[in-house]
Amino acid sequence: MPGLPALTRAEALERVAALIASLDEPARIAIDGPDAAGKTTLADELAALLAAERLSADDFLRPAEERHRRGRESPEGYYEDSFDHPRLRGAVLAAQGLVLVDGIFLLRPELDDLWSLRIFVAVGEEEMLRRGIERDGADLERLYRVRYLPGQRLYAERVGPRERAEVVVENDDPARPRLVFREGVGRPGA
Repeated sequence: MPGLPALTRAEALERVAALIASLDEPARIAIDGPDAAGKTTLADELAALLAAERLSADDFLRPAEERHRRGRESPEGYYEDSFDHPRLRGAVLAAQGLVLVDGIFLLRPELDDLWSLRIFVAVGEEEMLRRGIERDGADLERLYRVRYLPGQRLYAERVGPRERAEVVVENDDPARPRLVFREGVGRPGA
């Protein structure tokens, strides 16, 4: 994947928005990545630039008894049982024009055919953990360590979302993200 040097946030947003704007509609964009990577922030920023419809996978969570049927700390349960994929699929397909969807595990096989463009927002595990604890509270650190991080590793091993994405946003420093484009994907503004 050819990459670009670190850009300002505005430059990175402009390049990704230009790529999205070049797509024929209806266009469905997945903005995937681990917990606390910055997916929602990126999706909101791009939606404002592009006047796009927004969906969040978080709005399609299964009830707690289904999400936790394998145990509250199960990484397998986190990956397999968190979301109502048929309902999410229906909402994505019902969207008109341009829709940006943020969430975890979006590039899994049962959803992957939905996407016109796949964006993966990447952060290191320690940064994910730091941001997650900052956002959700220190009392959830154990859950991050035993459920969320291992669940993300499971997803990476089974699906390889970073390798499936046309665009990777290296987001350890949100003010200066790095963009990596899959071979053959245009690099607007390059």
